[in-house]
Amino acid sequence: MPYYEFIVRGEVDAEALEQETGLSCTVADRAVRLGGELIDRAALHGMIERVYRLGLDLVAVERRSARHAP
Repeated sequence: MPYYEFIVRGEVDAEALEQETGLSCTVADRAVRLGGELIDRAALHGMIERVYRLGLDLVAVERRSARHAP
């Protein structure tokens, strides 16, 4: 299953964001890194839509190989 990392900006509660998205959340400076496996392209697009609905600015999305996933 593909592993994705999303970098977003905005005011967030890391624990609430993890519960909302199902992805791991790491806060660093003014950016937040979300990471996790998404089953397919539809799940990827759904996650991007969810980020926008939460009022966060999407800075980057990266697909990682399984060996780069934590």
